Amino acid sequence: MKKVLAALLFVSTTTFASDYVNLSVDQKDKVNSQEVHQVNRINLGRKFDNGLVVEGRMEDEKVDKGDGTQKQEGLGQVKVSYDIATGTLVTPYVAAAVGHKNKATIDFNFWLAEVGAKVKLGDASLRYGFRRRTAFDNNTTNAYDTNEQTVALGYNLTKNDNISIAYKQERNNDGVSSEYNTKGIYFTHSF
Repeated sequence: MKKVLAALLFVSTTTFASDYVNLSVDQKDKVNSQEVHQVNRINLGRKFDNGLVVEGRMEDEKVDKGDGTQKQEGLGQVKVSYDIATGTLVTPYVAAAVGHKNKATIDFNFWLAEVGAKVKLGDASLRYGFRRRTAFDNNTTNAYDTNEQTVALGYNLTKNDNISIAYKQERNNDGVSSEYNTKGIYFTHSF
């Protein structure tokens, strides 16, 4: 699975990199804990005229445990989403992805499904998304079984450049995964 995912990620990021690049930083605060995660991310993708979007993602995550110890985590993901044209200001979307998570003590493959809606008002935009994510091998050591809700506000700085801020709440379904409140800033350049 790792080799297949790496090949898909390579193809999606090299073949489709001419359409847009997105750089972002998230601060994930673990609920009821001093633990803080800084997630640095790059997304490379392509938007097609029919509403289809293909995107590759790489993440580097620094985990500060709050007790003076730190660890690194990583993630690679390939995602396909589809915008459903309605002829109105509101554009619903659906998405699915597969990926690989590298934690300090375990590596595993995961999948996710997402639904949401985007509203465009001139140069400003608003997005709400609901994501379900879990590991393919869903056991107590790598469950990764969470739901996440996101609200994002964006603004077009130029015809090709957008900046967004987002707030996310990630909650677990398994009694094992951690829960987070996340704030993030995102910059997208379209080619």
